[in-house]
Amino acid sequence: MQAGTLPTQATGILEGDTRLRQVEVAVFTDTCTLTGHTYRMKFQRLLDLLNQDFTPNLLPIGKDFMPLTDVEASFPSGKRESMASIYVSKASILFVGEKSEHQPKIPETEDGPKAYPVRAKKFIGVEIHMPLHKLTGQTYVEVWQKLLDAVDRADKFIPLTNVKIYPKLENTVLTFDFAAVNRDKIIYFGER
Repeated sequence: MQAGTLPTQATGILEGDTRLRQVEVAVFTDTCTLTGHTYRMKFQRLLDLLNQDFTPNLLPIGKDFMPLTDVEASFPSGKRESMASIYVSKASILFVGEKSEHQPKIPETEDGPKAYPVRAKKFIGVEIHMPLHKLTGQTYVEVWQKLLDAVDRADKFIPLTNVKIYPKLENTVLTFDFAAVNRDKIIYFGER
């Protein structure tokens, strides 16, 4: 995993920019699990943050690295480490989980909501195998598409909803309302 400490200036910009919304996440990598907060524009989804970059106060953040604050790193050895803020390389991320129940609702009157085109879609149950985890959940495709179309696309991260995560080294199951999965880290996947 590649991570570095956020400069004080960037941390201040993230926390002080009223256009940003704090998102509670769990970031899973090959070497550790990082829990903390990331930031996205108020009208942006977590998936957009991971697949694109954003520019709060004209400081580019997020192209190749995802900012995290109030971080707790958990390692397979059982060691835990706390950090005020870091950047995590998007290339090292297996997947990012988000529980929407902890997120405030976006007011309907909020400036600049992004309109997403409404197209008929269907949900497909999927099972994804990664180096240290098995994920089950649902992804969506256009009504004429198949599961391969949902995964084999230009975006680096693909969306999953109603996600259950089965770590290969533990007998626990983690659940997330939403997870963004790095498709470059998928070993294999299939329909459920």
